Amino acid sequence: MSYLIGLDIGTSAVKGVLLRADGTIAARAQRQVQVQTSVDGRVQLDADDLYARVTSAIHELAAALPDRAMLAALSIASASGNTVLLDEGGKPLHPAFSWMDARARSEIAEVFGKLDAAEVHERIGWPLLDSFPLAHLSWLRCHEPELLDRAARVGMTTDYILYRLTGEWGIDSSTATTFYLQDQQAGSWYAPYLAKLGIAEEKLPRLHQPGTVLGRISAQAAGQTGLSVRTPVVLGAFDHPSAARGAGVLGEGQLLLSCGTSWVGFYPLQDRSQAIGNGLLTDPFLQPDGAWGGLFSLPAIATSVDRCVSRYLSAGPDRNETFSRLAATAQPGAGGLLLHPERAADADLSAYAPADVARALMEGTAYLLRMKIDGLAAAGLAARSVTMVGGPSETFPWPQIVADVLGIELATTNGSCAGAVGSAILAGIGVGLYADEREALRTMAFPALVRTPDPAVSRFYDEQYQRFVNQYSNLGGA
Repeated sequence: MSYLIGLDIGTSAVKGVLLRADGTIAARAQRQVQVQTSVDGRVQLDADDLYARVTSAIHELAAALPDRAMLAALSIASASGNTVLLDEGGKPLHPAFSWMDARARSEIAEVFGKLDAAEVHERIGWPLLDSFPLAHLSWLRCHEPELLDRAARVGMTTDYILYRLTGEWGIDSSTATTFYLQDQQAGSWYAPYLAKLGIAEEKLPRLHQPGTVLGRISAQAAGQTGLSVRTPVVLGAFDHPSAARGAGVLGEGQLLLSCGTSWVGFYPLQDRSQAIGNGLLTDPFLQPDGAWGGLFSLPAIATSVDRCVSRYLSAGPDRNETFSRLAATAQPGAGGLLLHPERAADADLSAYAPADVARALMEGTAYLLRMKIDGLAAAGLAARSVTMVGGPSETFPWPQIVADVLGIELATTNGSCAGAVGSAILAGIGVGLYADEREALRTMAFPALVRTPDPAVSRFYDEQYQRFVNQYSNLGGA
């Protein structure tokens, strides 16, 4: 029986699975990601430290490989959007910009002039944002041009990790969307943006489709990972499309709720213009022959929730368990308390029972999701089924609250490791174990936990949801 390793490099953690080709998860590994923050808005990563954490997770998974079993391939999905420059020797020239870095303000306009936001969205696939590599590279062009000019390679942290593993400089088209330099439909780097930034195309990673073999584990990386030299390394995808693969969300009418640092809704769509026209982040997903992906986001919502949990419930290392335990003891409606999770930490909640605060945070997050989902349904993007993945999907009572608020059955498949399972599937496709994602999912029998909404609770939440909308719509809602 062949085995595969799939990794998901998230904003807060590296998660990995050792997956048997029939879909059995033989082992899991996790390492926390160390992020550096400062008062001037910098959010940075040490790329070498991130690489060490990734190789440590791989080593743990490789050690779990049964005797005489074959590891067919490895692949990596990632949150991405983290910019890094390398010198001629392949060493980082600076701490990597995180996608959450906030130092860029007006630098995109200084470098590019007034960009047409609609044109950017149509060409790149994502709306114009003052973050992600386009903003990082503009900031460097304005404030540290010598550093940018000195770089021999310009990429993102996942590209660097793949380079360290294989010696090859490449990127998949899904992850490249977050770079903001790819013409998404053409599948090529967009020369006018490169010219404005003064970056030669040969400095960028070579573009490939997800599921392409990039290279093989080098001798040095073999010692760091415990893998055999020449083990194939296959290009993965952006983390949420990877999680959709790992949860079996491949067709129109399905909705994935991918819940990590940000909570993201992911819709497979045949018509790319539906995603662009509704302001969604757009991923090439199963292209060139299958669906596109449209994503909406509650950005860094988990960070907002954690701030409130730390202030009012628990600041200890087990605070998430405390949060869930307290929420489970409160009644639906949290005693009438309505909380917008992004604003809750700055409110005075000292008069409320901790259990009600916990429940109201979970309910408020579900209301924000419903606001997004209802708006898209009114625009013609209705979901007939919903699957929830990510850490919160493995807790109680949050998934049940989401099911009750949405009024629809909610399935959980592969939970917190769906992104890693999706990258393992791409690894298997890359080396020919499966023809495509659908064949992989037919081969694998992943168990699903289904939560059915309680009709009476759903009716109650309909009323509470309208209260929430009325209370927060004048503040911009979500």
